[in-house]
Amino acid sequence: MKSTLSVFAVASFAAICSLPAHAATIYSVSFTGSVTQTQGSTGESVGSVVMGRFDLNSVSGFSSFLIDGRSVAAGYVSSATIGPALFDAIYTAQVSPVATGTPSNSSFSLDLSSLSAWPASDTAYTLLTDTNQLRTNLDTVTNPLSAFPSTFGYYTANADGTNVVALRANLTSITVTATPEPVSFGLLAISLPGLICLVRRRRG
Repeated sequence: MKSTLSVFAVASFAAICSLPAHAATIYSVSFTGSVTQTQGSTGESVGSVVMGRFDLNSVSGFSSFLIDGRSVAAGYVSSATIGPALFDAIYTAQVSPVATGTPSNSSFSLDLSSLSAWPASDTAYTLLTDTNQLRTNLDTVTNPLSAFPSTFGYYTANADGTNVVALRANLTSITVTATPEPVSFGLLAISLPGLICLVRRRRG
């Protein structure tokens, strides 16, 4: 019985260890910009420098989205896409009062505009770590060749369109770090208690 149990434990551990070490990648994106439009009580004025940040999971979508100290409400839907023309990569988190049954509407977005089309081989995820493209092909107001600069902003309001608080800014800088999300150790942590219980039951 002990040998059977040992084989089972070893096989289970081997199966866990053979799983892919990383099932998803977390993209942590920080950016700054200069305010171009403001409405309602944003606390900012045109020309103010503001910051934003989001964490984007390559499998499950956004886990956070923050602009100038304001964050999108819980329960949001999100999307990260590069448009068909390949000139805009748009990252959006939004709460719809219709979809969620809540009285408020919120949307937060970052639009990475390019000087020439983004590579067709890039996705909205891989573009974030395509350092060459972000360095040479990102359209910002500080670039002498700028035509349609990258922007970001947020919009919040009641479902009936009242109490609008909104801000738009031209992107001036962006930094991205990508971190693989480990899953094997999580599965191991889940599996080990079961193995331990099984060992104790067999010994009993």
